[in-house]
This record gives sequence, structure tokens and C-alpha cells, in this order.
Amino acid sequence: MFAPSGWRLALVLTVSLAGRVAGQAPAPDLRALSLRSLRAGRTVRISGREIGTVTGPVAGVRDGALWLGVDPAARRVPLAGIDSVWVSRGHEGAGALVGGLIGTVVAVATQSGKTCELGDSGCVADAYVARAGILLGGTLLGALIGHGIKTWHLRYP
Repeated sequence: MFAPSGWRLALVLTVSLAGRVAGQAPAPDLRALSLRSLRAGRTVRISGREIGTVTGPVAGVRDGALWLGVDPAARRVPLAGIDSVWVSRGHEGAGALVGGLIGTVVAVATQSGKTCELGDSGCVADAYVARAGILLGGTLLGALIGHGIKTWHLRYP
């Protein structure tokens, strides 16, 4: 009969031997996993000793290499030579929010002096359409400006 600590030792030995007999799979390459998770077309900046710094859209990861650029003229970069991977990110959401707030202020300022007679639904509708148009224009302009502002985030290591 085994003591409680004997059971633990027997369990550890059994699991250890089973792992050696079955042959454990090698640990996955984090660099390859990180790069495979990128969607095609995403702009990345990679660097390594042999390759320097390269920026371009991801075409895919295959044959042990990262392919950058458009497919016929894609550049092959070996995964083993990559030391760091940075991904770009736009700020469309923040830009749209700021643009919407500015559009709201502009809409209120430009429409504040406009008065409509009681029961004049055409005048009221025109005022609402004008305010909505200014607000929408500010939101779209903010999103476009935010899209142009890129920041880089470290993806690997």
C-alpha cells in the first residue's frame, strides 16, 4: 500500500514516462503563431539583423516565410530572421467621436439664431436636416483624419 505522498510520486512518474513514450510534440514557434494570426492586407513593420526594417502589407505566412506586399511582387522574409513585429493601427473610432462632438458644437452654433414659426413644420424639418448634416459631416471627417493617424504596436516578441 502507498502512502499519500507515494501516490503522488507514482502519478508523476507515470505521466512522465507516458510523455516520453508517446513522444512529445515540440513547442510551437510563437513567431509563426503570431504572424499567422494576422489578416492579409494588415500593415506590419518587421525588423531583424539580416533584413533590417521592412514595412508592408501582409500577403501571408507560408513555407517558413512571411510574404509582404501584393502577391505577384511579394517579398519573402524568412521567419527565422525576424526579431520583432509591429502592427499599425488607425484611430477611426476616436476620430469619429471627436469629429462628432465638434460637429455638434458647430451645428448648434450655426443653427442657434434660426427661429421657426409655431406650426411651420418645413422650417423645423430644415433645421433638423441641417444639424444632422453638419453632425454627420463632422463625424465622417473625424473618422477620415483618424484613419490617417497610425500608431505602431509591438506584436512579437
